[in-house]
Amino acid sequence: MEQFYHKNGNCIRLKENKLFDMIILIVFCLSAIYFIYVGKTLDSMPIWVLFILPISVYMYKVSRKAQFRLDSSILEISFFVFFTQKYDLKNFEQFLIIKHRMNFLNNGKEVKMIFKGENKKEVSLLRKYNFKNIENFISETEKIIFKQCLG
Repeated sequence: MEQFYHKNGNCIRLKENKLFDMIILIVFCLSAIYFIYVGKTLDSMPIWVLFILPISVYMYKVSRKAQFRLDSSILEISFFVFFTQKYDLKNFEQFLIIKHRMNFLNNGKEVKMIFKGENKKEVSLLRKYNFKNIENFISETEKIIFKQCLG
């Protein structure tokens, strides 16, 4: 494909660099294992319990996969390969660009797809801290949706 997607058989998958997230996940897991082994506590609570939330967040980020299925014209978002959500591209309505800020500082941009229907769905497609080519990403996604999936 092009810059943001690659084709794999009958699927067009979103390219995401997850190396940093994997490294952070490994660091948190090793830290939790270390504190389980040492058995240190903080006010009668094991210290390893503090690592459950960050490990869960980074497991989610590492395992999330977004792909377009060409044969059935759907967007598939899956977590751990088991939890799959499917969205029909015929119900696609528009893109939504969200600029995230915290304490007036830039915290990244996110592109969401909005699907019309009974319960209007907003699906996060991609979120990056430094998203310079957001227009190119949206035009490439539109090309996939309208020319390859629905065309």
